[in-house]
Parts: sequence; structure tokens; C-alpha cells
Amino acid sequence: MPSYFVLLALLAASAAWAAPSLSTQAPISAPTGSPTSAPAASTVTLTVNTTTITNRTPVQLNISGVNGPTDADVVALYYATGNPDLSRPLKYMWAVDSSPNYLSTGSGTLNWNILNQRHNMSFYFFSNVSMSNPFSSKTYVGRSAQNLTVANPNMPLHGHLALTSVPTQMMVEWTTANVTTPLVMYGTTSGSLTLMVSATTKTYNASSMCGSPANSTGYIDPGMLHSALLSNLSYNTRYYYQYGDMSLGMSSVYSFLTGPPVGASSTVHFLMMADLGHTTLDSADEYDYDVAGDMLNYSPEGSPERADQTIQQIINDNEYQQGASRGTVNAMAADTTQNWTVTFLNGDVSYARGEETMWDVFMDQFEVLATKAPVMLVAGNHERDSPSSGDRYNTAQDSGGECGVPFYQRFNQPYNTSMPYVDDQGTTRTPSWYSFNHGPIHFLGYTTELDFSPGSPQYLFITTDLAAVNRSVTPWIVVNGHRPIYTTSTSGGSITSVTQVADDLRDALEQVFYKYQVDVTFHGHDHIYERTCPVYKKICQNTNSDGSAGGPMHVVVGNAGYELSWFANPTPPNYWDKIVLEHGYSRCTANMTSLSCEAISSLTGIQMDSWTLMKPMNWVPAGPTNMSAKISAFNTIYNPNGNVGEIFGLPGANYSAVFTPVYEAFMAQDASVISQLNSNSSVTKVLERAVNGNLGTGTADTMVDVWGVLQPAYNVLMSLISSGNVSTSVTAAADPILIPMFQKIQAVAAAYNTSGGLWYQSTRSSSSGSTAVSTTATAGK
Repeated sequence: MPSYFVLLALLAASAAWAAPSLSTQAPISAPTGSPTSAPAASTVTLTVNTTTITNRTPVQLNISGVNGPTDADVVALYYATGNPDLSRPLKYMWAVDSSPNYLSTGSGTLNWNILNQRHNMSFYFFSNVSMSNPFSSKTYVGRSAQNLTVANPNMPLHGHLALTSVPTQMMVEWTTANVTTPLVMYGTTSGSLTLMVSATTKTYNASSMCGSPANSTGYIDPGMLHSALLSNLSYNTRYYYQYGDMSLGMSSVYSFLTGPPVGASSTVHFLMMADLGHTTLDSADEYDYDVAGDMLNYSPEGSPERADQTIQQIINDNEYQQGASRGTVNAMAADTTQNWTVTFLNGDVSYARGEETMWDVFMDQFEVLATKAPVMLVAGNHERDSPSSGDRYNTAQDSGGECGVPFYQRFNQPYNTSMPYVDDQGTTRTPSWYSFNHGPIHFLGYTTELDFSPGSPQYLFITTDLAAVNRSVTPWIVVNGHRPIYTTSTSGGSITSVTQVADDLRDALEQVFYKYQVDVTFHGHDHIYERTCPVYKKICQNTNSDGSAGGPMHVVVGNAGYELSWFANPTPPNYWDKIVLEHGYSRCTANMTSLSCEAISSLTGIQMDSWTLMKPMNWVPAGPTNMSAKISAFNTIYNPNGNVGEIFGLPGANYSAVFTPVYEAFMAQDASVISQLNSNSSVTKVLERAVNGNLGTGTADTMVDVWGVLQPAYNVLMSLISSGNVSTSVTAAADPILIPMFQKIQAVAAAYNTSGGLWYQSTRSSSSGSTAVSTTATAGK
């Protein structure tokens, strides 16, 4: 049915269902349609130590009187009017974690941290939830009588900044519950904010989005999104500002530093990352967008299913594991080594994927960084991709039905709104690409989620924009996208696989980047830090006679917060200079003659990599005729040296063929084996430490943690192979890539204390135009 009918149906059903409102000290009764299996129930009591919520409010919840407690009882936070048949919980905790004695006493305490999400909330108690008996009126037992009341729904929250195409402007954005009278007060002295500008307001609703859960069970009211444009700012000046409504409340006073004048003589400092994500402050679980196949939503800590699912999810790209994100954001916000004037986040921003409550969690987490310097973003697959919504892949459901709506509504970027285009579905759309100048750099942001092939609107923008750059004004060109144009990933076999998209990007854009002498590209998608030499068509390029690099360098910075992409090529091709599996970010500086970056571990603050590109004073680029001649004469022959992982990747079917018997072996183990797995600190703590950030501290998964989880799988796999209890097809799938990969992970983990997450390092220098030599041999992409 049309999406607006879905919304009306939801509203009607919500109005028809009312959760029982009961005295907190009285027994909780079940709603109509009580669970088929007798719930823990008729005497449950929930009490809280406070009922007033400002923002990030600690709340202690006491549980008592549970009759027949189970290890799958849940306390979930809902809006006070929430219907569990129609909406997901904002977050939830397992009652069994409330006390070591919960299963015998039916009582315990859970400590929460509650955000201001603009509406009153309540705790709901569910009994014995499972994949076959999920959150619903059937497992619902009751709720606390006293709601958590939001003291000020119009508290100005989620503040963030953005640049425009005009270097003397700054966009200030924030969220409240209602339209209000939004404004920004600002000035160059913190105690004298004498300048004032009004804001415009917008929002979006369920019917704006393309699919479930974004337009159904995952939707909550996002509030009102305000934007105020500050103009005629001075260069290299610190401005203080606050935003909100004079009568309903103003934010704290923040500050930002404006950039220098555009020009080769300026110096700029910027931060770079991708694939960030979010984590709850109190380590509460969140309902994931693809819960139908995700047992982690229904598996308490310590259960055999939890141990098995932990290993499966680490192997299959764990949607939960974003615990490092808070640590990275806090580390970047605390980085005072330079006066940063812009931050870049290259896609896969919040990983909300249709669960709107996660945008609130992300924006709250991000505020500490995004109020200090403007943030420039490009859309990733988890913001944009949804079937038949105009994205390049057409069938991918990576955004959970969002199809870019929350992303584009929440983050103003300098898109050229005067040049709409018509996509393959015949829909007129606003461009999702942009460029701007900042100091000596021309930045171009494009999206790998829309058509970038020759002749497409995006391709025409990229080629036209790069051709028009005046290199005497901005000698450096930096390109930002999401999916990488070069990758060490071994994920292959489909149109959306990392290796296939990298091939497609090189086919469409590598010659363009080379021709127009792009200096460096930054991408994400792979949750790893990796850097090529200055390269063209997989061949490292010698330094030019003037000391400048002979080709673009490609850097993947997808290591900000999501689970590390451990499935990297165990034998990387020689055009790679550095590969590190450790969470972190990059900080960069550019002036007329150098562009240098450091990759920093957000766990330790240690430098993981550094590199510098050089140019002479008043550098003059090679002309179009010269570059066209070089392209025509270039020897495209390349020798993959039998590197199966690089050329073809490993289709998902191969992973399934190898690990299905491993999973089956796990679940066939007796209780003592499962108990042993659960006693392994890496297995039991990975979801608490790496998934949910260790009670909000942001401690992240390292390669030691990854190996701690994968080692049992590796041991079972090798045992099955050596005993001949698997087919030859399983062995054939495991031999060329997976077994060497496991062995590489083991070696990296063993050396972690001395080398961090270092996966590979070439013998070339990291500081110069390029010191690499060319290689030739058989054809390859």
C-alpha cells in the first residue's frame, strides 16, 4: 500500500491500543492478549529513582516481584504511548543482568542513561522473549505507572555546523520538539553575543521514506530541524555562538574557528574519517533493522545462542559492533594538536538503518565534535540504498528503508540545488554531490551510491568540476567518497561487493582522477585504515621531476567506529603502502607545498601512519594535452601474481560453505564446551566492550578481541578439515583465502602490544611524492 496509508494505519492502531498504567508499587497486569507462555508476571514491580528527564539523565530502575523469572526477560524503554505491536523499543536491557541472583529472586537493578527524545517515556516489562515470541502484546507484562517526563521537549539539541560554497559563511543546525522561534546568537567574544540570525525549520515523516522499518515500526518523530546561516564572517577568527529559542531555552555557548582565505598561500588543518556509527551511553541494546534473522536481539548474555551468534556476527559483519565510535568522536573532539577548521565524515554515518531512535543517539554522541568545527559528509550505503529508490544498486536494503531522507534532512551540504536531474526511475532529484574551496584545497564530495558511470549526471559534474579547478589558487585537489576505489577487501561475487564496486569505480573514474591530477582520495566502507602509493591502474607511479607525486594516492579511512573489516587480503598487492586494523581517524595539514596526514589510533592516541605529498612553490600542473598523451601511452598490463583475493574476492557463498558446518558444530557442542566459550573474556566481553562501548567509555574492539572471537571458529574449522568431516568444496573455499587470513589475524593479534593492528607495511618511504617503481605483466583490472 502507499506509504501514507501505512502511516495512517499506524496512527489509528496506536490510538486503539493503550498500555496499562499502573501504580509503580502495585502488581503489573498484562494487557489484553497476554502471552501464550505464562509470563513472569502478576506481581512484578518497577520503581525508578527519578521521573524527570533533562538529557543524559541517570535513572536507576529497580525490578522486584518477578514470579518465575527467565533469562530472556526484558525491560525496554518506549515512548509513553508506545504500542509494542507497532513500534520498536527505544532501547532495552536484559533483566537477568540486573543481579547475579535474578533467576532465583526475581529482583535486581538496572542503571540507565536517558536522552531527551522530545516525548515522555516509560519502562515496559516483557517476559521470556525469543525469535518466535518477540516484543509484542503477547510477551508484554506491563509498565511502570510513572512516566519519565521530559522537562523541556524544546531543549535545543544535536547541534552541528556545516560549510557552504561561500567561505565566509557557516551553517548552524539543531533539533527541538516544536517549531518554536529558532535563532542563533553569536559574536567574537564569549560574553558578548551581539549578533543574531533567525533560522528556518523543516522535518520529515514516515511517508517521506521508502520502506520498512523506516516508514513503519522503526519510525519515531524526529522533531523539528532548524538551520541558521551566519554570513560575512571574518577569516581565521574564533566565533562564539549559541542556538535555540529565547523563551524556551538556549544551548550552551560553543565556538568555532573560521578557515583562512581561499588561496595557495593559506594553511589549513582538517580531520578525516568514515564509517562511524553510534553506541548507547548505558550499554543498552538496540533493536536492529534486520532482526528477523538476528538472534542477538533475543539472546541474553551467557546463553549458548549468544556465544554462537557472537562468533557468527563477527564473521558476518556484526551490525551491533559500533562501540569504538564514541571513543573516536571523543578523541577527535579532544585533539588540540592544531586548530581544525573542518571535519569530513565519508559515509555510513549513524548506522540507524531505519531505526529513527538511533539517529537521536548518534546526534547526541556527535554533538561534542560537530559543534567545534563544520562537518562535511557524503552519503554511504547505510544512508542511501533502498530498493527502487534511484540508487545505483537498486535492490540493496542497506538503509533500512531510509533512502537518504534522514541524512539529507539533517545535514545541509552545499549541493547545487539549481541543477536537478532525472534518475533511472524517472524521478527528479537534487544532486548529492558538491565541491568547495578551503584554503589551498579544492574539495570534491561525490556519492558512490548513485550512478557514476560515464555520461551520468554525477560523472558530468565530476569531470566538469575538476577541469575548472584553478591550481594556482588551490594547488591541491582532495576527493571524498564512500565505497573505495582501491581495496584490500576479499569480499566479492556481487554487484554490491567491495571488489566489484572498486573495479567499477576505477573503470569510470580512475582515468579522470589521473588526468586532472587529483592528489588524494579518501573513502570508507571497508572498516580499516589503508593507503596506496601514488598509483594509476594498479602500478605505483614514480615521482615527477618537480618532486610532485606521479599519480593519485588512495586512502581508506573506514576505521572510525564500526566493526573492523578483518577479511583483508592476507597477501596485499605491492601498490599498498600501509594497512592497519585499528580504530581511529586522520588529521591533515596542507599549505602551498605540502599535504600531510597522520592516522591516529583513537584507543591509544598513537600515530599509526604518516605520509606527505610535496609540490614546488607555484606548482604548475601538466596540461590536458600532456596528460592525455601519458594516458594513451600508459602500459595497462598488470600482474596479479595469482592474487585471487584481489582480482575476484571471495563470494558470500564461499563464506557460507565454510562456516555453516562450523556453526553447526558449535551448536552441537555440549554445555561444558559452550561454558568454556563463554568463559573466554574476548567472547563474553566483545558485545559489552566492543559492541556497546563498555558502559559508554568507547573502548573498542582490537585485533586481539577479533582473534579471541575467531579462534574457536578457526579451531573447529581446522579440526573438521583434518578429520575429513567436511566436503572438498569446503576445503577448496577455505584454502586460498580464509585459512591464510585467519593465520594472518592470529599473527597480528600476537604482535598487537608492539605493533598495534599493523597488517602490512611496504618498504617504500611514507614521505615524498612517490618512491615506488612501476610493475608490468598480465592483464587485470
